[in-house]
Amino acid sequence: MRRWNVLALLAVSTALFAVPGAFAAPAGQSAGPLDAPLLAANMCGTGDAGDVHFTLAATGDTFPHENIQAAAEANGYDYLFDYLRPFLQAADTGYTNFDGAMLEGSPTSGYPLFNYSPRLAESLARAGIKLVSTANNHILDRGPAGLDATLAVLARNGIVHHGTVPSAEAGAPRPPYLPLTLTRGDATVRIGFISATWGTNGIPDPFGQVNLLWHSDSYGGQGGVRQSVLDAVAQADRETDLVVVAAHWGEEYQFYPQPYQEEGARRLAEAGADVILGAQPHTLQPVDIIDTGGRQTLVIYSLANFLASQGAFQGQYYTATSVVFFVGLVREAGGAVRVTGYRYLPTLHVDNDTRPAPLPADQTAVLAHVRRIMRDTDGARQVSASVPAPGERIEVCPAVNFTETPGVALGGDFAQHYATLGSGTTPREPRETIAVFGLPLGAPARAASADCARETTVLITERQRLEWDPQAAWPYRVLGAQLGVESFRRRYGEVPQPRTDLPGAFGDERFRAFFERFGGVPVFGYPISPALSETDSEGQTVVVQYFERARLELRHGATSSELLDQVRVAALGRQALEEGWICAAGVVQEQPQPAGAQERVAVERRCRCSATRSVRP
Repeated sequence: MRRWNVLALLAVSTALFAVPGAFAAPAGQSAGPLDAPLLAANMCGTGDAGDVHFTLAATGDTFPHENIQAAAEANGYDYLFDYLRPFLQAADTGYTNFDGAMLEGSPTSGYPLFNYSPRLAESLARAGIKLVSTANNHILDRGPAGLDATLAVLARNGIVHHGTVPSAEAGAPRPPYLPLTLTRGDATVRIGFISATWGTNGIPDPFGQVNLLWHSDSYGGQGGVRQSVLDAVAQADRETDLVVVAAHWGEEYQFYPQPYQEEGARRLAEAGADVILGAQPHTLQPVDIIDTGGRQTLVIYSLANFLASQGAFQGQYYTATSVVFFVGLVREAGGAVRVTGYRYLPTLHVDNDTRPAPLPADQTAVLAHVRRIMRDTDGARQVSASVPAPGERIEVCPAVNFTETPGVALGGDFAQHYATLGSGTTPREPRETIAVFGLPLGAPARAASADCARETTVLITERQRLEWDPQAAWPYRVLGAQLGVESFRRRYGEVPQPRTDLPGAFGDERFRAFFERFGGVPVFGYPISPALSETDSEGQTVVVQYFERARLELRHGATSSELLDQVRVAALGRQALEEGWICAAGVVQEQPQPAGAQERVAVERRCRCSATRSVRP
């Protein structure tokens, strides 16, 4: 924070939290590619039972103004984190940018020179914040003595840090990165953490204690990552499993990154950064995935304010709005470590702008803004505001569980595909997903692809056979085999060409409505038949229509106007499994069994199935 009048900042009430009814960037701020849904950020994988997942809970700037400090002195410093503590503690570790000093014996103060009570660090640690960046523009607000005192207080409270060094050590070679190990059971992930800032608001740094990001240390001269920072990232990349960079950069109150931020992020990614956590602008800036030769780097350009009183500007700049940004990491069964994606909890400063809380349900305009900036328009990545139970974890790749099949939980991309009905973007109700896919008939397992060309990971549900393709872009990384094609071939012989002339290809208006509402082409494929009359297992005539991946049927005697009561999806997944439709590509494999089955289905050694994958839409 640099320019706002402190009196305006302190004159905050709930009335100041009014926001526009619809998202509109302030004058001079334009939208662009960073507004589009970020499908590439889903990197959950197959959900192998041997994978071990970790979660980093990242927050923005911690720089409590005087009104926040006064509330903490009156109510205790733990008061500041009461609403968010359960969410932070549901991760393996929490992170914040610590923006200011903790110099005991010097008066506490707010803008423009921040100094806090050491009790702030004690409460941060109890809240779950065990990692901080100290390279920022306010870390020298009490000079070298204040910086030294701050580092001592952090160490005393078990909070590790990177970005600055004590004055007594400034002349020695500084640690290029902070090694940080996360542990779950027998699995570990070793992180190399690096922090650097654009500058220190012009406050002298006589001992060179602060890591600088750019060649210039002036606010108006940002750009050009220092070689020393790139070298540190490269070294951390060689010596650790995964590299996280905290970059204090950018221009205040801007919803989108500046070109120099995007260029800086790319240089850091090329050097070996896996995650980049931005801070400084005091408002959220978008998330992105940077691809550098196949390496996927997750960047959030600004995490906004975690603990700060800037609600006076909420209506224009959303400065009281932020997120807890959950970054997923995985140690795969094979040993590799990678990022799996992100989720987020929208937050808002409440109680007279003194502390953050999950965004209240009535703040619909704010939620729309957050989702837009998080590139998640329908909230598929949004974490519920329901308080986690003690010991409960927040997972970036959450499993989908079923009361009907308690021994089977879907993880990885299969869970995401299932929960969003193949869209990858829109959460759906469990009754809808079960109606379309049916219950899983076993856990995902390695098996031949339906076209017999390769081995892959397969999930067989009652109504579909879902296959995982690591080379495909999300959400088409999981796609159904053409069971509708195979079912039609077995009953009628030659299969007609798919009908791509939608919506004229539907044999009944109810089929069209069901198709459009519950997944479309990615889930069902194109129609391959007109409406047909068939006799079901009970001897009744039923109207059906075949699609590439499914067969839709009109229910007998439906009286409700609800589509799920009028149309059902045939259990082709179960039928294909029981009748052995799918080839085994030269090997006999054990396939997942239907619920209650006792025998093993041995699959033939030769390809005898036409249930191949279609071209992705």
